[in-house]
Amino acid sequence: MEHLRRYQCLVDDLAAFLEAAAAPLPKVVWANSVRTGEDRVAEILARRCPQARRLPYLDGAWRIPPGAGRAGKWPEFALGLIHTQEEVSLWPVRILDPRPGEAVLDLCAAPGSKTARIVVAMGDGGSVLANDKKWPRLQGIQDIVARMGLTSVLACHGDGAQLPGTARFDRVLVDAPCTGEGTTRKSEGGNRAQYRHNDHAKMQAIQKGLLRRAVELVRPGGLVVYATCTYAPEENEGVLDGVYPEKAAIEPIELPEGITVAGGVPEWGDQRFRPDVTNAIRFWPHHNDTGGFFVARLRRL
Repeated sequence: MEHLRRYQCLVDDLAAFLEAAAAPLPKVVWANSVRTGEDRVAEILARRCPQARRLPYLDGAWRIPPGAGRAGKWPEFALGLIHTQEEVSLWPVRILDPRPGEAVLDLCAAPGSKTARIVVAMGDGGSVLANDKKWPRLQGIQDIVARMGLTSVLACHGDGAQLPGTARFDRVLVDAPCTGEGTTRKSEGGNRAQYRHNDHAKMQAIQKGLLRRAVELVRPGGLVVYATCTYAPEENEGVLDGVYPEKAAIEPIELPEGITVAGGVPEWGDQRFRPDVTNAIRFWPHHNDTGGFFVARLRRL
């Protein structure tokens, strides 16, 4: 975990952060409300996992403690009544707030859990384009969509930074590829996020291309949510800084009571970012017992 010490100046409690980053990760089960009701899923969880705790700030979601069993092996999962996901990765879709009847783009959609969450939030009413650059990963999206009985999704293969078309989407999610430093809890402190410093710069170039294209594809007044599962300002605030302020504004994000986040940082090293990057939010693992994530919401001007 030594590579995470570079964020000592950003985190409020380094020791608590490093300890949480190495701890086992709780998972979340959420209801596929296209196929079943939350009351039925609550009954399922009462039988399968009595330790499950309802998450009042995330619709139809329950936290499963580490070691309480694998919900992905339950028959209700195979039937598409429920889905499993990491809790913190539910926040980008909640912040995107897709509505029934809208046209939504998931620019980097694989493995597909966020795509499914978008469709369910829309009541399977609207259109969702799920794009990914890697052809084999599209099968995973299609498998999730088919298992859950979701019909308003079209899978697309292509480089998101070069996706053709004009400003036709109401909302766009950019869950960008990144160095994954916030995922250490998935491997219980393993080596998944051991990177060289220049990897941040390489990822930043990819991420800037994706975010700039997302802003071009959303209609004026529409929303783009940019998210990564890494802590690096190079891949977060540094990427937001690459969007012209006259193209999109970074909006404040309202969160429910009981959720602790840190704001975006205005500078890193010798680089100063555009002022509204402070409206972005960063989830540290020791604040809400989750993985690490960064989320920003941009309004196309």
